[in-house]
Amino acid sequence: MAGYDTNDVAELLKQIGSNSSLLADAYVYGSLDGDQLEVGKLNLLQKKGVLRPDDEPGDYRITAELKRMLNRLMRKQTSYRQLTDMAKVIEALDDIVNDFRISQQSNQQEDAEYYLDQLDDLLYEAKENLNVSLDNMHYAISSQFGFVTTLSAKVRENEKALNYAQKLLTELQQIDPESCYEWANWACPIDFARKISRFIYWFNQTLARLRYIIDNMRLSLFRLRRDEKQASLLRNMARYLRKHPEFEISETLYDDPNLSQALRLAPPLHLKSYIDTKNTAIEAPLNQLVQALRKQANQTLATARETSTVEISTVENIIAEHDYFEEQAERLFEQALISGKAISAIDFWKTSVCDWSKAGYEIEPKPWIELVFSCYCKLTNDQQSALDIKMKGVKVEGTSDNYSYNDVQIFMKAIA
Repeated sequence: MAGYDTNDVAELLKQIGSNSSLLADAYVYGSLDGDQLEVGKLNLLQKKGVLRPDDEPGDYRITAELKRMLNRLMRKQTSYRQLTDMAKVIEALDDIVNDFRISQQSNQQEDAEYYLDQLDDLLYEAKENLNVSLDNMHYAISSQFGFVTTLSAKVRENEKALNYAQKLLTELQQIDPESCYEWANWACPIDFARKISRFIYWFNQTLARLRYIIDNMRLSLFRLRRDEKQASLLRNMARYLRKHPEFEISETLYDDPNLSQALRLAPPLHLKSYIDTKNTAIEAPLNQLVQALRKQANQTLATARETSTVEISTVENIIAEHDYFEEQAERLFEQALISGKAISAIDFWKTSVCDWSKAGYEIEPKPWIELVFSCYCKLTNDQQSALDIKMKGVKVEGTSDNYSYNDVQIFMKAIA
């Protein structure tokens, strides 16, 4: 292990040895009360990766790595499950929760404390592993996969990370975190229920965080592919220019007789693709340029308003007009209801046509029959349930169901 410094290893072992009693209490009793310890010592042990904060504020536990090592050295039974995916973690948690519930209900406090410690370690390790994975993915995106140099390698690393993140999201979405509330669906201790609820809250937050990382990965992959395409175009252009030296500027251009006199006597131009910030001669104009760009704002041009005139006319009172013959059709219906007999539209027209003429109104029999039929169709459902209509006519020759009507009768349904 030549990659490690012996002094660092010795310092870590020294810290473990000098705090052996404290770590032994944390291992045996599960946690330590931080209020009874020195703040500097706690911070140092956390920095060395020996202690970690507990779910309860102010309490501390030994880390999963140190506890796993002590379990192996003390020949204590350890968990044989591998945290390869979250489905196996849920299965392991379900077994531990079941064992804890049985021990708690059987009043076996020592076994219950053991299973509660196992649950705490498994939850912490599962969250820690997934959080580290997400942190690494986020760092890779923010650093533009800086652990590789070429753009093609960055694109490949981004594609692999995106595929892994999408598979991980698909795997996590197949788990229903709300079903984990069933683990606390009994008279369980408050500490146990709090651990389960915090795990469900963390799981939901992790899904949202993973979706955000995937969106950033897609955007990063798009940018890297665009940069790779531009770099490829530049390489092809450089290769073309190397093969065609006629596009290169000659070093003896100043002696060319075709060059204008103004350019021949001008000082050489030193072109750079960047600004030399160490040059104090350009410091003042550079600051002025930066300040001017900062103060520059996009001015929105005011659009000229269009004017128009609105003419307001006087309000006219329109008197509602009543159709005379519709009122006569209503009289026909009323007469059919009062008399209880069938009233023919043609007979009603014959008896009323003289009165209509005296009043200055005239109508032919055919429009009158059509008007009576139309008025009957406009009656309400209750009115049509009281009245019925019967068409009189003959069948048109050469057709199956076409009739030529010459009269309609209105009568009460009870009579029919």
